Amino acid sequence: MTHILHLLLLLVIAVADAGKILVYSPSISRSHLISNGRFADALVDAGHDVVMLILEYEPLTDFTGTKKAKVITMKGLSTRFVEDMEGFDTHILSTTRLGFRERIAFEDMCAAVCNDLMERREELEPLRAYNFDVAFSEQIDLCGVGVIRYLGIQNHLWISTTPIMDAVSYNLGIPAPTSYVPTVEENDNGDKMDFWQRALNIYMYIGSIIIHRYGTDATTEVFRKYVPDFPNVREIAANSSLCFVNSDEVLDLPRPTITKTIFVGGLGVSKDSKPLDEKFTKIMAKGKEGVVIVSLGSIIPFGSLPNHAKQGVLKAIREIKDYHFLIKIAKDDQDTGKLVQGMSNVDLVHWLPQVDILAHPRLKLFVMHGGINGLVETALRGVPTVIVPVFADQHRNGRMVEKRGIGKVLLKLEIGYESFKDIVLTVLNTPSYKKNAVRITKMMRDKPFSPEERLTKWTQFAIDHGVLEELHVEGSRLNTIVYFNLDIFAFLIVVLIVILHIFVYILKLICCRKRSHSKVNMAKKNN
Repeated sequence: MTHILHLLLLLVIAVADAGKILVYSPSISRSHLISNGRFADALVDAGHDVVMLILEYEPLTDFTGTKKAKVITMKGLSTRFVEDMEGFDTHILSTTRLGFRERIAFEDMCAAVCNDLMERREELEPLRAYNFDVAFSEQIDLCGVGVIRYLGIQNHLWISTTPIMDAVSYNLGIPAPTSYVPTVEENDNGDKMDFWQRALNIYMYIGSIIIHRYGTDATTEVFRKYVPDFPNVREIAANSSLCFVNSDEVLDLPRPTITKTIFVGGLGVSKDSKPLDEKFTKIMAKGKEGVVIVSLGSIIPFGSLPNHAKQGVLKAIREIKDYHFLIKIAKDDQDTGKLVQGMSNVDLVHWLPQVDILAHPRLKLFVMHGGINGLVETALRGVPTVIVPVFADQHRNGRMVEKRGIGKVLLKLEIGYESFKDIVLTVLNTPSYKKNAVRITKMMRDKPFSPEERLTKWTQFAIDHGVLEELHVEGSRLNTIVYFNLDIFAFLIVVLIVILHIFVYILKLICCRKRSHSKVNMAKKNN
């Protein structure tokens, strides 16, 4: 009887501690759903009641990213995202980086989709009945921040699905010295920069903030159609209690942070891998020296590469005979299938169990696009990598990989037969890459607290204590002029100019007196 009472008491305590949590998740890509789903599942495992609200930017099948949370989906939200993404893969592979014009267009698209969402706001109303304690949203655009406030949820927890974005650091007041903290988006800089790289970094940072302000102002106006005194979404974001960063301190480039930034890279990635099915077990047994995976992500699949680059890569693979190559392609990619006919060291797949296959002892190299999810998974498995950055944070992530000595970067405009063959063989044949990868893995696994512990304990803390005003940095409330001390610099410049003018005036006065004195002396001599 006592045992039963004890169990009932524990159950009551567990229910009392459980929080009601909303996870706002736009279906911008499969990787974003995976990331948000891992947050939701970890919180469910901790005993919380979690609802994942999926906004259908891109048409979904049955994939939600979560296995355990309740799911509410707003389907057919907008055609704008799909329309704007048409031809994106071809365009992005033909240019070094996305320009400011394309990034502003993305902000316009996000505001338009947000407007479409709010026009269906009656579908959001049932969520009010949940009385959520906290709500999560990611940084990709701040419509989620606005929706959460619109629903009356005051305690917002931010997710940075990449390393700390410039907009995130700007809003939260996190110091971002441009001398060694590279701008995250569309920036091919590491943390060691020469003069011109630092100049470019400043330019990119200023551009990122201008674009962010433009987009958030547009999003704010969407909500003010329905709530005239609605606060700017930047202000709501700045008051987030916590910010969970989907990266790892050991792997990432070191930078200043604040108390409310909590790294949870590797969340949901089990230390123990599952056995592979028969199909992949057979594939992983191929190759005299082992297997190499080539996967460029779902947004820019392998088949999107320009024809000359694709043929060059396959020619190089054909000559690297001691290794078997597993290439992930899109379901509608028939051209690549034709190109690999007769190649005995290649298998094509539309899907692979990435987390588990990365743990296979015969996997020797992962050629990838550099998205942070896959990169953290690779680092946790101790696999060297070649990064082919395409857009967003991937360029910076590539330089991060090079700094850690666990791989190399192959720029997308330089992909070809010789470049691909040289870089793949270099990483495969240089033992230090594997050695460094194993060291990073051990450090990530040996950290005092797991990503799951950090997420669940800090979330519980936010549920227990409400909005964590005590963690807010005053810098998040300062305007741009005060934050960067521009008024002080302007004052000092004015003071220096005044002093310079006074100095010049005194010099002129002295010179005039000397000339006058000389003329008087000359006159006396002449007399």
